[in-house]
Amino acid sequence: MKVIAGLVVWACTALVLPAWGAPADRRPSARGAEPFTLTILHINDHHSHLEPRPLNLDPAVLGQAGAPAGALRLDHGGFPLLTALFEERRRGNQAVLSLHAGDAITGTLFSTLFEGAADAALMNRICFDAFALGNHEFDHGDAALARFLDVLAEGSCNTTVLSANVAPHDASPLRGRLQPSAVFERAGRRIGVIGVVIAHKTRLSSSPDPGTQFGDEIASARAEIQRLRAQGVAKIILLTHLQYANERALARALPGVDVVVGGDSHTLLGDAEALLPLGFSPDGPYPTLEVNADGDPVCVVQAFDYARVMGELQVRFDPEGRVIDCAGGPRIPVDASAAGSRLRAALDAHPVLHPVVPDPQSAALLEDFAAALSDLRQAVIGEVAENLCLVRLPGEGRAEPLCARADTYAQGAHITTLVAKAFLAREGSADIAIQNAGGVRGSVPAGPVTIADVFTLLPFTNTLHVLNLSGAEIIETLELAVADAASGGGAFPYAAGLRFAVDLSAAPGSRISTVEVNPRLTGDWTPIDPQKRYAVVTNSFIAGGGDGYAVFARASAEGRGRDTFAEYAQSFVNYVRGRSASGQLLTRPAPERRSTQRFINAEGCDHSQRLDCR
Repeated sequence: MKVIAGLVVWACTALVLPAWGAPADRRPSARGAEPFTLTILHINDHHSHLEPRPLNLDPAVLGQAGAPAGALRLDHGGFPLLTALFEERRRGNQAVLSLHAGDAITGTLFSTLFEGAADAALMNRICFDAFALGNHEFDHGDAALARFLDVLAEGSCNTTVLSANVAPHDASPLRGRLQPSAVFERAGRRIGVIGVVIAHKTRLSSSPDPGTQFGDEIASARAEIQRLRAQGVAKIILLTHLQYANERALARALPGVDVVVGGDSHTLLGDAEALLPLGFSPDGPYPTLEVNADGDPVCVVQAFDYARVMGELQVRFDPEGRVIDCAGGPRIPVDASAAGSRLRAALDAHPVLHPVVPDPQSAALLEDFAAALSDLRQAVIGEVAENLCLVRLPGEGRAEPLCARADTYAQGAHITTLVAKAFLAREGSADIAIQNAGGVRGSVPAGPVTIADVFTLLPFTNTLHVLNLSGAEIIETLELAVADAASGGGAFPYAAGLRFAVDLSAAPGSRISTVEVNPRLTGDWTPIDPQKRYAVVTNSFIAGGGDGYAVFARASAEGRGRDTFAEYAQSFVNYVRGRSASGQLLTRPAPERRSTQRFINAEGCDHSQRLDCR
């Protein structure tokens, strides 16, 4: 059997656990039975990443001496490879559960154009036993989620959809579609699987129907554990979409839980010695071990993201349903179709890489969806009433075929401001939005707008991040961003819910003034409070410090930010579609809502007073 990286074994007999002597009726008795091993195969957060992606390796990692460094390129991940890997591991183990911990949709054009149908169809090739809802399943309301679940229900997989803390409203199409838990029988043993989704984040950052309720995660899980134990189910798995740190805390807080299979934080777990040479940096051991409220061991796992990794966990239970030990690790499926015997042997020996031949039916299905993308990219999603111009700085003199210089002379780009406004519309928890000038790559002409237009406008693989910043930090951010103007202006800030005056002739640190906020553009403009905290939504590039956004990088490093994993181009697609659905054309932002209210260039020329600044 192949060695699994990150092998961790918890031998209960070697530990003194404070609550090991819990009352005998804590679990249903199964005395006299043999220990039982369950294999759990799992993924999470694939976010519509259905295709494989390249993995560039130093051949020395696989013992391929003599080959040039970096010369080895293999495809890894994607659903055709994952399907083959799931099938192989099912054949190689006796009692198996296949689980998906949520966030199947949102992130690529496959989701944008097929609205989850491509994801569900490929998921049905793997045939998951259970799928727990993630927050992004609610991105487009209950009805859109129901349509996704309709496709998932097609065929013979019978994937159970779980969420113990979601209560759809009376008229929701989700009613009757969700279960709090399911009981699976493997090798004559019953295993309970309970689904839990992160509540506050789903309410704020996604778009569930207003009447659909999200209960407390711990209370909901505890109630379902009690219900299952009353039915004699001794082995309990929580299939959660809560983030790694929260899942560890959940394991410690609850009685009766044995395993937590999680998602949402996109956490890679495993052996750093095996993963780092491949370019992957793990955040902890696989499995991570906790002790539950009964004093019994709990195995906590996640499997990274974007269909790149499958987690494989073996859990051994004693006759009363307690965990004896657990072991396992991440498996990265790589395409071995063209591998020679020497390379195949090296891959077989590697503790993390796992060679498989892509599942041909999944590959054909994916090819059909990919071929349809070229047509669907031309789908019209809305209409623009007037040319939306792009410049980096107000008064910029670069050639702009769609727009006269006067269109952007005083306040800068129209389209970049609208991109920021789309961020704010997408992220319900944010007060203001900031987009760097260099992240938007074209003007938009009057007339129909297609999905292809949007992905040309916003071509990068950014996601939306939300940062918790003080008013003083926002002002500092603006100062650093306008200082970039002399070197091309890629960092120049465009915002929604935030406006200010710029004087590039002033000394560094004094170039920004009259900063005002209008959180979510729902009230009046008021002076920014340097002491107050604001939620700022932005793109992942500058959230990580790109274009010199050092304040954003600092906040991210201090844990004051979170990745929504919502693709930034998708937010603009949704914004345009929303305007179209309400019968509105896309128009230039009103002057009072543009972020740059006054612009004085480096020579001291005020663009609001003169038309001939150079």
